[in-house]
Amino acid sequence: MHKVHIIWFFIIAVITASCNNYSKTDNGLRYKFLSRSKNKQLPVVGEYVQVYYSINNSEDSTIFTLFGKTPERIQLTQPTHKGGDIMEALGIMAEGDSAQFLINADSFYLATRREMELPSYVKPGTDLKFIIKMDKRLTRFQVDSLYNAEKIARWNEEIKNIEAYIRKNGYTMELDSVTGLRMQFHQKMADSAKRVTEGSVVKFHFIGKLMDGTEFYNSYTMGHPQTIRVAKGNFDPIGMYEMLIQMKEGEKATFILPYDLGYGAKGVEGMIPPFSTLIYELNILKVQ
Repeated sequence: MHKVHIIWFFIIAVITASCNNYSKTDNGLRYKFLSRSKNKQLPVVGEYVQVYYSINNSEDSTIFTLFGKTPERIQLTQPTHKGGDIMEALGIMAEGDSAQFLINADSFYLATRREMELPSYVKPGTDLKFIIKMDKRLTRFQVDSLYNAEKIARWNEEIKNIEAYIRKNGYTMELDSVTGLRMQFHQKMADSAKRVTEGSVVKFHFIGKLMDGTEFYNSYTMGHPQTIRVAKGNFDPIGMYEMLIQMKEGEKATFILPYDLGYGAKGVEGMIPPFSTLIYELNILKVQ
C-alpha cells in the first residue's frame, strides 16, 4: 500500500507540474500547446487567420469566448511589445493547432488594444489565460467573400425577425428604404410644427430596448429628458440621428433600428449583444 501511495503521489505531481509548465519564446511569451496538427506552415505578418478563442481572468472566470460561435478573422500584424503579445501567439500556431497562452492583462488592454483602462473584472498586474484554436489561414479575398456572405445571411435573418416582431406587436410601420429604419407614429403633428433638422437643439424622452423587451435605457425612469444638438456623426448609435430627423416637436413614435444603425457587430459589453436589432420609443418635447 505504501508503494502504491508513493506511485500515485508521483503521478499526480507529474501531472500538476505538466499543467503549470509553460514554455517561453525569446520575447517572453508563455505558451503551452494542447494539440498539434501535422501542418507545420505558420502564418506570416499581413496574412489573415480564422480562430476560435476564449479569455479567462486571473480568477479563472471566462470573460470572453468564441467557442461554439462564429470564429474571428484577424490580420496578423507585428507584436506591439515584448513579454507576451497576442499577435506573437497567433504567429506560432499552424492550422489545426490548439494552445494556451498567458498574457499580461495590462499589456493586452493598454498596449495592444490601446484602451484607456482595464475592465472592472480584470485586476492590474495579473495574467489573462487565452485558449486559442487555429482554424485556418485566409487570403484577403477569402475574408471579404466570407464577410459578404455572412452579412447577407444576417440581414435576411434580421428582416425575418423584424417582420415577426411587427406582427406580434400589431404595428403598421413605414420603411425608410434608404436606411432600413422602420417607424410608426403614435402622435403626429401638423406640417407647421417645428421639424428636427441638422443643428436643432432637441429636448426629448426616449426608451431603448432589445427585441425581447429588455430595456437598456429609459429617460423617464432616469428622471430627466435628454437635450442635445443634432449633428450627423455626433450620435452613438448613429441611428439616433436618423430617427430624430424624421420627427417634429410634439411627436411620439416607435422605431426599429437595424443592427448596423445600432451598435453593430460589437454591441455594448454587458448591455447590448453583438448584432442586436434595437427598439426605440421617442417623445419630442421641444425643438429649437
